[in-house]
Amino acid sequence: MRALCINPDATSSHLGLPTDQAAQHHALRNLIGGSTDRAVYHRQALLHVHGNGAGTQLPVNPAAWALACAWRGLNLPYLLYGPIIVTGPDTGGTVEELNDRLLAQAEEVTRTVQELQRQWSTRPPESEPATRQELLTYARRAIRPR
Repeated sequence: MRALCINPDATSSHLGLPTDQAAQHHALRNLIGGSTDRAVYHRQALLHVHGNGAGTQLPVNPAAWALACAWRGLNLPYLLYGPIIVTGPDTGGTVEELNDRLLAQAEEVTRTVQELQRQWSTRPPESEPATRQELLTYARRAIRPR
């Protein structure tokens, strides 16, 4: 079953998850590095996040945060931490495959965040709020229908 892993460094990779419920849970737990929570920011997708990401030493995941904000249509007042796994929705205890459109959007937001981070090495944002606003502006542009 196809899923996407978004890492804190704004890289992403395709994953193949098992279809069995117990095996999925075990695989997600191993990939995230601990207990997992399911977060719904789009009705056709789940973001699997570390159950205690903010309370650990996990790094902030700006690409996953920007994607969640863009999908949800609001500026989340909290951050996401560590590796995030994006799947399709839950159907009876197992998660479905991420559809092509949402996979493409997640990959585009990730690429956009990588590009912004490269630009910031020579043109850093003025403040943390400016950084977040720039991330959101570009993430929302990346998921707009063309």
